Amino acid sequence: MKSFLQYITESGKLYRFDDRHVTPKAQEYATSPDGSESGNVAGWNPPADWSRRTGLFTGKLHHVLPFAVPRATRWITTGARTKKSKPTVYFDEADRKAIQSHRPVLSQYNVRQGFQQIVGGEYFAPGERAPSPVSQRVIENPLEEISKHYAVKFVSNLARHKETMDSWGLNYSAEGF
Repeated sequence: MKSFLQYITESGKLYRFDDRHVTPKAQEYATSPDGSESGNVAGWNPPADWSRRTGLFTGKLHHVLPFAVPRATRWITTGARTKKSKPTVYFDEADRKAIQSHRPVLSQYNVRQGFQQIVGGEYFAPGERAPSPVSQRVIENPLEEISKHYAVKFVSNLARHKETMDSWGLNYSAEGF
């Protein structure tokens, strides 16, 4: 039986979303020593023991889909993918119009273009410049695309929703908080 990491690598495809068609100049990210955390270096100084890497890519399309929203949009994902259910992604109702009018570009790369995978499962580009994408397409309806892999829900106050989830001890992933 193949491991999850072997399956990702053998599929040969990596994905990312951008606000426009990408150029080889990729953003710089930092990753924690154990690979469990990462973030865009722009606007903050990561701890000294974190590694700096170029670009951020995923081997599974559903991992990148919540990023099909404008960059400043906050979101929360909960639940696991099973044969019978999808995880849920929550957005703030105040962001609905911005998400609906956003037209991100989905870029696809070939893993054999020299990408490096870290322990957390993310991929990074070799060197300071990302390879050129194999293909790119504009996503005309981000919510429709996201809903293929997630149950999409809007709440009136996402920060309060997160606080409630914290008080209940629920597991989730969050972006932008």
